Amino acid sequence: MKKLISNYHTHTKRCGHAYNEDEEYVLKAIEHGYKNLGFSDHAPFKNVTHESMRMSFDEDFPDYLNSLRKLNEKYKDKINIFIGLEIEYIEDRDNYYKELYDKYGLDYMIIGQHCYYDKNNNFCYYFHQNDYLKGLIKYKNDLIKGIKSGYFNYVAHPDLFFNRITTITPEIDQIIEEICLAAKRKDIPLEININGDTNNKYTAMKFGCLHYPSPYFFKKAKEIGNKFIFGVDAHAIMDFEKINYDYFDKFLKETGISEEEIIKELDFKKNKKIRHINKIGMGLRS
Repeated sequence: MKKLISNYHTHTKRCGHAYNEDEEYVLKAIEHGYKNLGFSDHAPFKNVTHESMRMSFDEDFPDYLNSLRKLNEKYKDKINIFIGLEIEYIEDRDNYYKELYDKYGLDYMIIGQHCYYDKNNNFCYYFHQNDYLKGLIKYKNDLIKGIKSGYFNYVAHPDLFFNRITTITPEIDQIIEEICLAAKRKDIPLEININGDTNNKYTAMKFGCLHYPSPYFFKKAKEIGNKFIFGVDAHAIMDFEKINYDYFDKFLKETGISEEEIIKELDFKKNKKIRHINKIGMGLRS
């Protein structure tokens, strides 16, 4: 695995489970020779309070945008900084994703399904339910709806559920295939999540579970013909130091994915097109 030149999966302490200041991430990325750094902290939802999971809409989100725009200007001669969000897709809030592009001018969004919210804004994690398979099927269905929506540049940790399973059953095989086929049809890359190896693997293995990123999942994705991208999923600046390049060399060999199949830089033309179409529909000039 070659040294990364881009990372579009970077969190900030606003989400409640990450560390360090925004500028520290920028300086660390520059130190390691990155050409592109995308911030994609866990997105806020209006009227939702979820302090340990995501930033607030009224206070944190404006600060997030202002901070990153200032850093983009300050370091424009050293690195390209992009402003995005990692966000769940919730079908009845479809207009919100359009607003995030139109009103707040995001460069991109990545879809990362962790939980969903009911009409009263109560949250439920997909994989903390008594009926695990039922939660997994809802995860798969919501993820595929999000992929089909066209708002997202790639799928974050599509194999997140491997941290909760001990055996690959025919039902799980079917879920993997449906996710990969949906992403292939929309030409959306699947993320090989580096944080899954650096911070989450050993906890999963301690409880007898498999883990992500899963060679099994990505071998099937390779067979289906998906595109791929690496994501550091940084929650602290040290995550840039902890990347095990030898491990991911073996990972790529095991899955049959070549270096040439890994997307090095994202193209945001699609997002500009979404903003243009939405403004026309709203009677606004682009």
